[in-house]
Amino acid sequence: MSTERDMAAMRRVIAMTGLSFPRGLLGPEAMELAIAIGAGAPERAEVDALIRKVATAQWPVLQGPTAAALARAERPDDAADDRSLAVAEQFAADADPENPLALALAERAGLDLAAVRARALDRLEALSGIQGADPGRPEALVALATTAGRTVVDLLDLDPEDFGPEIADYADAGTSPEAATSRLARATGDDELRAWAREALTTLDVPAPPLALASIKRLAKGPVPEDPAADPLWTAMVIVLAEDAIDMATAEGGADAGVDDGDPGLADLGDLLEDDPA
Repeated sequence: MSTERDMAAMRRVIAMTGLSFPRGLLGPEAMELAIAIGAGAPERAEVDALIRKVATAQWPVLQGPTAAALARAERPDDAADDRSLAVAEQFAADADPENPLALALAERAGLDLAAVRARALDRLEALSGIQGADPGRPEALVALATTAGRTVVDLLDLDPEDFGPEIADYADAGTSPEAATSRLARATGDDELRAWAREALTTLDVPAPPLALASIKRLAKGPVPEDPAADPLWTAMVIVLAEDAIDMATAEGGADAGVDDGDPGLADLGDLLEDDPA
């Protein structure tokens, strides 16, 4: 691997700029790296080899966007940081996937994905406790929707801003909660995005309680429903984002935010889930 000094400098640049390989575009190599990292004190040589594997897979695709992001980055006041950023720009022009910037980004992707896996495991363990002996209870169905939606959001690294106008329309809609939820799902859920969400969930492999893991994966089985409002996984995912946006707006504005008589939220997914409880 490149010198530790170069790697340390590139890690610093990544921390300063927030630069990353988009999580939703990562291939199976990154998951393999994340699993190795999460295994607990794996052999450094194994991790280094997996980092190179991720960089080799991602750098040819993401070199251009990485260079463009660095060119837009604000120049730091600190002279040493500014020099590091300049060096990172040089590495960004290097097509070799084993240059220090590419390797540092691959390493960061593995660490981030390992954290995502850990959060998913925590959520699934909590879901297992809520499901208990009766996973069809309303509170268990809400927990199922919440767990599935938040896990997909995390896996794909989605943000409420990705659907800002649609969520704003949802929050301001002068309709019933059920109609607002359906409207939001249809406004955001094109077939490609929904297929992407399903693939991310069905390929999730964590040592979680079997019933809980099978429950959330069941929401992704079968063909993508023609109507996004009839897609429980997509609806759960976009409602999670909407509720996050509403919570942030409420905290920042110090005023109530929501859909008229209350946010429809994940509780209104019961009709989609209760016909086929996991």
